[in-house]
Amino acid sequence: MTNTIRDFGDVLFDLDKKTMTIVDGSIGTYDYRNIQRALVLNEKAKTRGKTSPFTSCLPHGPGIPAILTDPYIYVGVKVVLENGDVLAIYTSKEKTQIGTDPYKVDREKAKEIEAFLRKIIHKYQPSVDS
Repeated sequence: MTNTIRDFGDVLFDLDKKTMTIVDGSIGTYDYRNIQRALVLNEKAKTRGKTSPFTSCLPHGPGIPAILTDPYIYVGVKVVLENGDVLAIYTSKEKTQIGTDPYKVDREKAKEIEAFLRKIIHKYQPSVDS
């Protein structure tokens, strides 16, 4: 029997059914063939769950003045579907701060998910990633 489930913890990919099940973020099961874009982002902690996913973001680089006034974020992957819907896959279990060890772990996990999603996008939306 082949392994048809790819488990990242925060999202599960069923390779037979061509679906992804988001466990933390936009909870639900979605057809991953409809994904157009995926991007790792930092969402301000105070807006998580109160607005559309990733409408209030902070860059990941150093020297950001906004961090001094509102330093807490959640790391995740913003997923945009063909119909324009925006989904969130959060890799941060707790709010974190840029540059901390938990932030680095969350960001690396998000990058792994993003890389997997880019392979899917390339396979099912080849003109998008060209």
